[in-house]
Amino acid sequence: MFKRIILLLSLLLPIAAHAALDLTGIDMTASVNKTSLTMDDELVLTVTVDGAAGDFMPQLPSLPSFNVYARSASKQINNFHAISTFEYIMLPRFPGKAVIGPITLNYGNKTYKTDPITVTVYRAPSTPTKTPAKKAASSAKAPSAANTRKAPAQAPANLPPLERDLYNLAAQNGDKDYFMIAAVSDKTPYINQTVTLAVRFYYALPFVGNAPYNAPTVSNLFMEEVSSSEGRQNIDGRIYNYIERRYAVSGVTNGPAQAGNASVRYISTSRFSNLSVLDRMVAAVSQEEQTALSNTVNLSIRALPQQGKPKSFYGAVGDKFTISASVDRNKVEAGEAINLTVKVNGSGNIKPTTDLKLPQLPGFKVYDVATTSGAVPSNGILKSYKIFKTVIVPVSSGKYTIPSLDWSYFNPGTKQYNTIRTQAITIEATPSSKTDTGFDFGAHSDLGNGFRQLGQDIRYLKSDMDGAKLTFLAQLSTWTWANYLFISLLALAGIFALMDKQTLAGRRALAKARAQLKTAYTEEAIVEALTTYLQVRYKVHTASLPLRDISTALQKHGCPAELAKRFETLWQRLDAARFAPVDLQGEGAMELARQATDLIKAMDKGGRR
Repeated sequence: MFKRIILLLSLLLPIAAHAALDLTGIDMTASVNKTSLTMDDELVLTVTVDGAAGDFMPQLPSLPSFNVYARSASKQINNFHAISTFEYIMLPRFPGKAVIGPITLNYGNKTYKTDPITVTVYRAPSTPTKTPAKKAASSAKAPSAANTRKAPAQAPANLPPLERDLYNLAAQNGDKDYFMIAAVSDKTPYINQTVTLAVRFYYALPFVGNAPYNAPTVSNLFMEEVSSSEGRQNIDGRIYNYIERRYAVSGVTNGPAQAGNASVRYISTSRFSNLSVLDRMVAAVSQEEQTALSNTVNLSIRALPQQGKPKSFYGAVGDKFTISASVDRNKVEAGEAINLTVKVNGSGNIKPTTDLKLPQLPGFKVYDVATTSGAVPSNGILKSYKIFKTVIVPVSSGKYTIPSLDWSYFNPGTKQYNTIRTQAITIEATPSSKTDTGFDFGAHSDLGNGFRQLGQDIRYLKSDMDGAKLTFLAQLSTWTWANYLFISLLALAGIFALMDKQTLAGRRALAKARAQLKTAYTEEAIVEALTTYLQVRYKVHTASLPLRDISTALQKHGCPAELAKRFETLWQRLDAARFAPVDLQGEGAMELARQATDLIKAMDKGGRR
């Protein structure tokens, strides 16, 4: 009997797992490594299937514009969760716009489709003829090979800037076996505008083992890797393979910015290409390692225009932004919590933008906003999101409306500010059914102006006292002059104690911050020390406030404007150092810690309330 049960379970478990996958569904996406290429380039199409088990194969649409000459498939399984990746390498057949239609997959009695992808194929530049050598006298020496090399072909003028610069830089290095180049899609972006930085390592001959790669250092830029791919390119009749890394970069402040040298360390096989595999490995041990460096890329970051900037602008730069607002429930009892979520999506980097400011919501108690953000690469560009969550509580029964929320962004294409809005949300709050509060929300009549009487929170136990049973303390309370004197002395003692407590708390905060800064080897530790000091010293919390609000709050609590300005400058440098590997004129963590220590000392001396 037991064996029959085991056999039955072994037959039913695959069916149950398959049914579970049908219920939850799978996710299938398609992307390409570039959307602009020439006839000499390759296009890599990647299809990712998330959540499907077993053996299957996506169905490619008709591709009249491309020839698929290589394909590969891989699968990763982690905790019974499968992710399958299919890669197709294609060559363009003719120039023009080409559409890769939806890729389909039939799985679990369902059909899944990807979104179509549009790419543009440009004509390959015509190869220039060799420069004719001038006739010279019989006694003149023959020109060397370097002087007779033909001029490199130039990319088509209508090719996008990034692909054009990559092509021209590669053509200039076509006489080398190994080289590295870098280019950016826009050299004059606005602050927070996301542009693409591409780095390529070309090799015409194979190299030994894995060539270690070092990403470029950046200054005045945020940088985040978007994609990594491989390809082939024909340069003056010679076939090169290349490895490409693409990054999304955005300017921190207006002014000059730079992407420094990326590097690859490799061991060339050019000297022993005719040896056997074993002899080649032995020879590689003694072969000297070489380094390929990319060119530096200089940018000029432009400031955003002030004219027409709306109040709902929080720093987002890009296009195709969307915003939505939702609540977890529209009908609650008075006094119950509601989760309000606002989501912003778009093409660009909205991580460094300031937090959304909610308007006044009459009838609600509103708690602090918690923010999360992230980015998702898609077809070589960065799509980011930001989510704002808060808790709101209706204080009485009735119908309420959460008004539409405005979010503005700057479109660098049109050079204008655009504003998008959420839909208004209606909330219905019913009278509270809880009786342990001592009163019933919304049970009394409306008092006008939107206010409603909630109840009384004091219940008197006795209306008078028996004078014949007064204690000594009760009799003493009838001495009015003594009461006034006692209360005055008590108040003075409390004031002095409070002043001494505040002074002691400030000294403790200064001592704690100094101790933290002495061992602060990272920018995060410096930020933590500053945050601790400001909370105790000025009662200012930096967790969810934008920089301008922190500075305003410091000045309201007695911090001089000059010290608040010093704090703003230091905080901006800390943010830049934390969110990107930025070289701030040689200022490392120790230097920033010293500046923070000097600022705290100045605040403790000159910023007393």
